[in-house]
Amino acid sequence: MISTVSLFNQIRFSQCRTISSNVASLTVCQLSSPQPYINSKQVKEVREKYKIHENDTGSPEYQIAALSVRIAYLTAHVKKNPKDFSSTRGLIGMVNARKKLLKYLRTQNKDRFLKVCLNLKIRIQKDQQ
Repeated sequence: MISTVSLFNQIRFSQCRTISSNVASLTVCQLSSPQPYINSKQVKEVREKYKIHENDTGSPEYQIAALSVRIAYLTAHVKKNPKDFSSTRGLIGMVNARKKLLKYLRTQNKDRFLKVCLNLKIRIQKDQQ
């Protein structure tokens, strides 16, 4: 059986404040959302932003935007957990997939390529501009 103290220590709090009175003090905390949930919400938001039409799921902009958010999340995870080699391998795969999509978009439409790179703050080499 899990003790209340150990369960309490596992919960993440975003904001805590203490209310004091003459008799007692009370700490009020607000729970924070788990990071994977926040990441999935960010991916949905960026996908909505980069949709070209209502049923768009395959355009390069849509895929690059979603991959960029996932790459940012995994980069932070790998920095915290440097020995997590499975996540590192997944991160490298996502970076390569995004690189291929950017290369494709650059060859097809240079303006769309530059627009996506500027909006998502993706660094590009000078010869690719």
